[in-house]
Amino acid sequence: MKEEVEKMEPGKGKSSIFKRLFNKGIEESTIQENPQINPLLLKKSEASTSTNKALVKETQINDRELSLEDNINNLQYIFDNLSSGIWMRDSVNGKFVYASKGLEELFQIPLGKFYEDATVWQRMIHPLHQKEVKESLELVSKGKTVQMIYRIQSGDGKTKWLLEQIVPRINSEKEVNQIFGIVTDITHEMKIEEKLNYLEEYDALTNLPNQKSLFEKLDFLCRQEEPFAVFYLDIDRFNVINNSLGYAIGDEALKLIAQRFSMLTPEDGYLARLNGNDFIMVIKNFQSENAIYHFAEEVNKTIEQPFTIQDYLLHLSTSIGITFYPEEGQDRQTLLENAHTALYQAKRQGKNTYQPYSHSKDIPSYKKYVLDRDMRNAILNEEFELYFQPQIEPQKGFLVGAEVLIRWHHPQWGDISPAEFIPLAEENHMVNTIIDWEIEKVCALLNEWKMSGYRLYPVSINISPIRFMKKGLVQYVEEQLKKYEVEPKYVELEITESSLLKTDQNVLSILKELKNIGVKVSVDDFGTGYSSLDLLRKIKPDTIKIDKTFIQNIAAQSESDKAVIASILFLGKRLGMQIVAEGVEEVEQLEFLRQNECDIIQGFLFSQPVPQSQYEKIIQVGYLKPQYRAKRKTGLRENRKFYRFELPFHVRGRMTIAEVNNQVVNVGSTPILVANIGLGGVKVLSNLKLPVNSNMKFKFQFKILNEVIEAYGALRWIEDVHPNVYSYGVSFNLNRNLEDKLAKLINRMTTLKIKNEVIPNTEFVYEQVNQYFNSEN
Repeated sequence: MKEEVEKMEPGKGKSSIFKRLFNKGIEESTIQENPQINPLLLKKSEASTSTNKALVKETQINDRELSLEDNINNLQYIFDNLSSGIWMRDSVNGKFVYASKGLEELFQIPLGKFYEDATVWQRMIHPLHQKEVKESLELVSKGKTVQMIYRIQSGDGKTKWLLEQIVPRINSEKEVNQIFGIVTDITHEMKIEEKLNYLEEYDALTNLPNQKSLFEKLDFLCRQEEPFAVFYLDIDRFNVINNSLGYAIGDEALKLIAQRFSMLTPEDGYLARLNGNDFIMVIKNFQSENAIYHFAEEVNKTIEQPFTIQDYLLHLSTSIGITFYPEEGQDRQTLLENAHTALYQAKRQGKNTYQPYSHSKDIPSYKKYVLDRDMRNAILNEEFELYFQPQIEPQKGFLVGAEVLIRWHHPQWGDISPAEFIPLAEENHMVNTIIDWEIEKVCALLNEWKMSGYRLYPVSINISPIRFMKKGLVQYVEEQLKKYEVEPKYVELEITESSLLKTDQNVLSILKELKNIGVKVSVDDFGTGYSSLDLLRKIKPDTIKIDKTFIQNIAAQSESDKAVIASILFLGKRLGMQIVAEGVEEVEQLEFLRQNECDIIQGFLFSQPVPQSQYEKIIQVGYLKPQYRAKRKTGLRENRKFYRFELPFHVRGRMTIAEVNNQVVNVGSTPILVANIGLGGVKVLSNLKLPVNSNMKFKFQFKILNEVIEAYGALRWIEDVHPNVYSYGVSFNLNRNLEDKLAKLINRMTTLKIKNEVIPNTEFVYEQVNQYFNSEN
């Protein structure tokens, strides 16, 4: 039979080949009686001659051949019209017995090639798959069915992916005497799979690794237990690009930014797009933390370079949050959360800058770390306390209400103002718990005052916009009012104007619901943002509070600020709202507000925020007079044992925390200015609010007459000298060497002063104090 196949023309005589293959078993076996023949007829033909038997037998064979030929023709028609290729070989490495037209389309070679050269197929297989195909054929030779996927280089030069299944036929001697196969082009499916796999790992817009890849990379690096730094990169104000120029330009800008980040990423580093306009960069093998900070500065400078998209010149910048493995997190989630916290701080500092999460960078970072660590237990430890700043009717001084302000009595850092810890609470998600505690505490006090027979006055509570995003604020307020039997009119909730302008319709609906249940609504810091009169019309707040920045400029004869205040007062009266002037500290301010018929005064001129016990006394009196206050130091009264030399200009210096509770801490330094110096200590200026007479020991360093002074000491008193600048009295822990060095320096400077000569080799600072600290930070 093989010789006959070889003589046939390629592609011809396939029906006879199928017939021979399928008839082979019939010819070699005895044909059984046809069960459809009538037995009665057989009985009648028992005496028939052998000729009749032969006739019946031939008839049966012919019928079967015709039926078989029809089946073969049908199969051949199906095989030749399938996109898949079907083939048959007489052995694993033998010649092709049959090849369907589908193979011609798949391999892009004439069908006859398969009959002429059985190895042509193997030669077209991609070299990378030759070995696995050979191993699969060896399994077929052992009688096993196989399925394999591999690539070929087709006759037209294209690369294709094929799926092939091979089934061996085993004879009675358990040898493979024929093999059958079907092969299908799966190139399209493989391309889709490749694309899906790519999209699963990479961002389609920037072609950077995506969030999934980033998480896997960070998990892997954490398992490696080798140090690395994480940069959380956010494009500042990118929403402005999308909102004003459209998302098409926004996408192009993201591509260019991603390219710049890619160029900056070290060879052994890693860059991924986390989401939106946030990217993560991983830096390994760095020399020091300072090297990382310098690199962050380079990133900031590079990104702020302008670029053009569709004739639009764009100026963008990036804020960076930095965290280090393993010091600030030993798993992916902690590292990213801490880096995001640092990013938030960078944005609060004015954007286009970087901020490390590390609490050891400087004193502010260490303080932030301690406050964040201790905040969760502050409520349980009863460290929070409510203070009340009275609100006064300006004409006769009657008490009309109060604003409640929360204070944190920290065991190490002393009294912490809400301006310092509320932003931190917004970061660590504690703000909702704190505000709810504040609301309940106010309702409980109002109930207590009512039971004690005190006259009740409205109490105003500051509400973070984040609390509006958590469901159930209105219900919670209602529950507390009902629980403590308080009339809603005695509770007023404040939201700042800037926060109000950023909120969505849901927040506006909540404010309306609060008003519907009788709770008052106040807009704080009015005039500091781009005020929306339409929002005032929609919300109809009960109270508008003029920001203190306008009030402070009344005495400075600022006609523009006076005009703004007069306009707000007029607007409020026409809209039926009460106007509160915040930050009133001087008589001139009070007189102007009286003349312009301001409804309510709040400020140090009448009272600073006071604790509950003192406010209860004010409630009982119901009246306050203006108070004239002078600056005073907080802490021990200055009682110097040693002469102090007043420096002609402030001297540049650094300060750090050396010990807390007699435990050494490793904290970076913070800039200070030295105002005077004596044998017992110095007077320094800082923009940090620090605890005096605490269990902290500080280290001071400065340079005078080319001598570097390093001394340890404690803060003994504090005084406000400028907005956000404080003066501290420092007492040194003296030793003989330090005392001798200070005595020589003071004597030399005193001599130079007497001679009216300049003090040389000293790092004097000649700029204004506020400007200096702003530039240093």
